[in-house]
Amino acid sequence: KQWYQRRVRANSNDDLGFEGIGNCHTHKSNANDAEFDTLIGHLQDVVIEDGFQDLQDKFLNEHCDEFEDEEENKLIYTDIYNQYISTLEGYIADRMMELCPNFKMSALLELIQSRPEEVDLDLFETLTSLADFSMFKETMINYKSQRDCQFYNFPSLLVTSLAGGLPKH
Repeated sequence: KQWYQRRVRANSNDDLGFEGIGNCHTHKSNANDAEFDTLIGHLQDVVIEDGFQDLQDKFLNEHCDEFEDEEENKLIYTDIYNQYISTLEGYIADRMMELCPNFKMSALLELIQSRPEEVDLDLFETLTSLADFSMFKETMINYKSQRDCQFYNFPSLLVTSLAGGLPKH
């Protein structure tokens, strides 16, 4: 079963017997399922769009150097985590308000908590990272490790490729 469905909207939803949830329209007979599908569909769209990904990457890149893979947490981690939550939740809320003008984050969270098995795993993990400091710290450390690995491996790849000699023409 697909976990959300796209709804085609006509120019005049009033003629089709639709009931509005903000500007997210649902059919009266299945309002709860349609509301869930619509909101979760929009939420997934928001977290996979370039704007969200770029914002997250920029934040991780700017702050990952503060994090170390140690048991003890530094005080600055809390400040960075709170900035992360504020930044990403703000982006999500703003974009969801654009898609559904009467959107309320609390209503979305209630829907997700009532039906967690119907939320895509990647989306669920993204949302969980906003509520779980340990997962956030692990994300920062992994991001730093991958970034540094790519940076440090590039010169060795270049040298290795040239070690066989230049192509002959």
